[in-house]
Amino acid sequence: ARAVFKYNKGRGAHQQSLLVDLTGVPPQSPIPKSAGRIKEGASKYTGVSFIQQRNEWVAQVMIESKRYIIGYYESEEEAAVDYARAIFKYKGGVCQQSFVVDLTDVPPQSPILKTERRIKEGASKYTGVSFHKHLNKWLAQIMIEGKVRRVGVYENEEEAAVDYARAVFKYNKGRGAHQQSLLVDLTGVPPQSPIPKSAGRIKEGASKYTGVSFIQQRNEWVAQVMIESKRYIIGYYESEEEAAVDYARAIFKYKGGVCQQSFVVDLTDVPPQSPILKTERRIKEGASKYTGVSFHKHLNKWLAQIMIEGKVRRVGVYENEEEAAVDYARAVFKY
Repeated sequence: ARAVFKYNKGRGAHQQSLLVDLTGVPPQSPIPKSAGRIKEGASKYTGVSFIQQRNEWVAQVMIESKRYIIGYYESEEEAAVDYARAIFKYKGGVCQQSFVVDLTDVPPQSPILKTERRIKEGASKYTGVSFHKHLNKWLAQIMIEGKVRRVGVYENEEEAAVDYARAVFKYNKGRGAHQQSLLVDLTGVPPQSPIPKSAGRIKEGASKYTGVSFIQQRNEWVAQVMIESKRYIIGYYESEEEAAVDYARAIFKYKGGVCQQSFVVDLTDVPPQSPILKTERRIKEGASKYTGVSFHKHLNKWLAQIMIEGKVRRVGVYENEEEAAVDYARAVFKY
C-alpha cells in the first residue's frame, strides 16, 4: 500500500483516509439523500456506499477536490454519522445548525419500543436509538421536517430512548401525544371499580373494560383516558384488571367523580361468609385463588369486586387476600 501510495499517485488516493482525523468531533446526524437520488441497493445517506468485496459500508468525503476514505463500517448508520462528522469538521460546520435539538423544560417520557419484527439482531429495542461502535455509545436521532437530527450521545440505551421520546413529545406533537402519561397523577385517588363495556362494544381479543387495551409489542395492558380532547396514557400493566382500576381512578379524578356513586357496596349487618375458591383451571399464575379477588400491584393491596346489575362494583381494598375473599362472599350473599 505504501508503494501504491508513492508510485501510483492516481490510484493511491484512498490511502489518504488517515488524514481524516475525527478526534474530538462530536457525533452528527446522518445526512439523508433526497428520494430521487437513492438508487436500488445504494445507501440512503449521503457520503456512504456499500463495498461488496469487503461486505462493509464505506464513508468517503471530498476535501479540496480530493476524495478521502473516512473508514469502513459494519453498519450503514455508523458510516453516515462519521461522514456527517467529517462534513462538520472540514466543511466549516455547515450542517451544524440543522441538527440542534433543544429539550430544555421537556419532561421525561417513556421510551418507545419497536415492534418485534423491527428489532434486528444487536440493534436497540427502542425507536430512534442506535449503537455507534466507534464511539462505543448510544445515539438518539429524530426526523424533523424531513431531516435527521441528533438528539444526543449516551452511555446508556434507556437514557437515549427517554430523550428520543422527549424529542418526539416536543417536535412531533401529533405522534408524541401518547407520551403525556406522566401528566396523569393519581396520587391520593382511592381505588375505583373497573367500568365494563357493554356487550355489543367488546370486540374479539379486546378488553372487556372501558379505557383499556392490549399492546402486543409490549405484551402489556395500557390504560388511556381522554382529557380536554387529548389522549393521555395512565400506565402500562401486566393485569387487565389493574389497568381498568386505574382508568376508573382517572375518570373519578378528572371527570368530576361521575363514576363514584355507582360503586357503593354496603355490607353493614352482613354476617361473615366463607371465601369462594376458584376452580383450578381458572387460577392463573400469580393470581388469587379466590373468586372476586385480584392483586393491584400499584397499590400493593388486594381488591374485592363484584358484578351487580351488569356493573362491576368495588367491595373494598385489603392488606390480606383472605379478608378480601370473605367480603366478596358477603357481597355475593347480600346482592
